[in-house]
Amino acid sequence: MNLLKNANFDEGHHHQDNIPEIVVPNDWQLYWVDNRVFKGAETKAYRPESVVWNIINAPPHEKPLFFLSGNYCWKVFKASAPVYYAATQSVTGLTPGAKYRFNAKVFPDIVTGYKDGKKVRPDEIWSAEARSGWSAPDTPWPQAEDGDVNWSQWFNKYSNNFVFGAYNDVWIEFVAPPSGEVRVWVECKAKWGFENNWFMDSFSLEPLGPGGEPPVTPPPPVTPPPSTGLVSSVVRGAPRMQYSRTYILLPTTLAPEMAAAALKVAQEYGCSIGYSPDDGGVGDLDMRRVICVSPDKIGTGISQAWYDQYYPDVLFVPIAFASSPADLERQLKTLF
Repeated sequence: MNLLKNANFDEGHHHQDNIPEIVVPNDWQLYWVDNRVFKGAETKAYRPESVVWNIINAPPHEKPLFFLSGNYCWKVFKASAPVYYAATQSVTGLTPGAKYRFNAKVFPDIVTGYKDGKKVRPDEIWSAEARSGWSAPDTPWPQAEDGDVNWSQWFNKYSNNFVFGAYNDVWIEFVAPPSGEVRVWVECKAKWGFENNWFMDSFSLEPLGPGGEPPVTPPPPVTPPPSTGLVSSVVRGAPRMQYSRTYILLPTTLAPEMAAAALKVAQEYGCSIGYSPDDGGVGDLDMRRVICVSPDKIGTGISQAWYDQYYPDVLFVPIAFASSPADLERQLKTLF
């Protein structure tokens, strides 16, 4: 049961504070840093623009990227300047002492430029981050500080729970206070003046069961398709739940000591590792990333173009050369 109002932004929108460039979904409020340097940035951030985007106005190839449910998503953007903003909503009627999870789905579309018609993402892991929080319902936004909001950790590439160019779950769990009233928050920041586009959709606030998971709702019955007299095909690759997968792809000729270095990183960061380009691409996942060691030795002409052809939307990250196991370990760790 989602306790948020207008959680997928389909239930109307308006110009906040009568500002033409700030359109927000009904029941939500937007805050931002304007004309000052926030902590960690090097130049001033300025007020972003905000739109509630109708899917009918999106190019066909962007519709499955940015719209998770319904006909609208929320876009906050600012080019050529850092940006720091917060979206928030007050909620009543929570059960005091019960545990809840607030989850914001956030898509950092951070672009430094274009090459061969494709977006180039920044290498710096701190280029974009997000966090969720909760507070008393009358708590003011602490303006890029912690203030009286109970914040989650920062979700970023360093923590291996945030990727550029895909939707990410940015969440926090909390116990409802005696009043049963809270304000939930999500903050997003980009420290440099790239093309900073942030998309949001399908937020949720749900009670958690005794084991820390949302109460289980039985799936609706599935009506089997009519028989054709042929062996039915089964759609495979659907995950039990969405997650972001990184697969370290190795050539079969890689020296054992180099493979051991890659395995060490895979174990440290809990990612997959193997020798099959196809294993790295399969699966109906929102984010699939393949880090390829020595792609020239894979033997299939492996590249971003190869994945675009056979497994679209996979992010291909090559490591062309490593001089030693320690060098390979270092290069891999910079990608997490």
